[in-house]
Amino acid sequence: PLRLARSALAWQVTLFMGLQSMLAYVAIAWMPTIFTDHGMSKGTAGLVFAFSTLTQMAGSFVVPLLAGRMRRQRLLAVVVSLLLASGTVGLLLAPVAGAWLWAALIGVGQGGTVGLALTMMVLRTSDAHTAARLSGMAQTWGYLLAAAGPLTLGAVHQATGDWNLPIVLMLAVCGALALLGLGAGRDRRIGTPTEQPA
Repeated sequence: PLRLARSALAWQVTLFMGLQSMLAYVAIAWMPTIFTDHGMSKGTAGLVFAFSTLTQMAGSFVVPLLAGRMRRQRLLAVVVSLLLASGTVGLLLAPVAGAWLWAALIGVGQGGTVGLALTMMVLRTSDAHTAARLSGMAQTWGYLLAAAGPLTLGAVHQATGDWNLPIVLMLAVCGALALLGLGAGRDRRIGTPTEQPA
């Protein structure tokens, strides 16, 4: 039987799943705190976060539809990663002044990346059995990786006393997500000879 652990493409899909989940977990854990630490009231920070969560529906609905109509999803992966990165830059430069915009960019980006990650589990495989195995691998290792995100950023924030370095680290994760998307978004199928185009 095909060993997914030996497939570079399977790992690209898995790590894409993990890093997008990490960014989502970090946003859930720390986005409201970032706003309140910069002077926003707790009530407003809660509303902005709820708005960000609501906008995820747009990305999670539209991106899989687009992905299914494309042979390659590389551009799509870069676009949703850039949405996340743009919102994250906003958190670094003007967290309160542009809070609603940053929340929307991050929300649509998060919805788009999770939709794309789940869709690629099907698009990068040739049969339902392999798709199910890839889903198990991507979600198991992906969520284990993601769980480290909030703890790590919280520790860095505590050590440095501000949010600058944690947000820069989030930007680095956005960059890695785009690179993984370039790999996972190629027109390839796991298990085909040298994982060549289908």
